[in-house]
Formats: sequence, structure tokens, C-alpha cells
Amino acid sequence: MFMTIGFVCVGLALLIWAAPLSIRYNAWTTAFRERNPNINPPPTPEMRALNTKIMTTMFRGIGFMFVLLSMIRLIGSFKSS
Repeated sequence: MFMTIGFVCVGLALLIWAAPLSIRYNAWTTAFRERNPNINPPPTPEMRALNTKIMTTMFRGIGFMFVLLSMIRLIGSFKSS
């Protein structure tokens, strides 16, 4: 049960803070790419905006899956009691 509550908390945190997390993640990757242009060149401003939207969607999707799976697990634990 406690693991289920932990998954709910992680899922809700990802849902709530998806946009700030994606902005920070893209800032970190852009800084890495500027320091190491031989690996991958830095993104254009349009690509940074698209990357932020993609990462926000991914964080929200993962957060939703955590919440959904923990709710299914919680409902299953009540049925077995």
C-alpha cells in the first residue's frame, strides 16, 4: 500500500511540475550540446521550443501512467480483502 502511495505522489508531481522539469531538462541538454558540439550541434530556438513541448508531454504521460497504475493496484487490493 505504501508503494502505491509513493507512485501516486511521483505521478502527481510529474503531472504538476512537467513544464518546469522539461524547461530545466532542455536547458541542461542544450548546455551539454553547446559544450560538446562534436557529439550533436546545439538546437535552434524552434527546436528548443519543440523539445520542451515533447518533454512536457512525456513527463505528463509518465505521471498519468504512474497515477493510473497505482489506482488500479489500489482497487485490486480492496477487491482481494
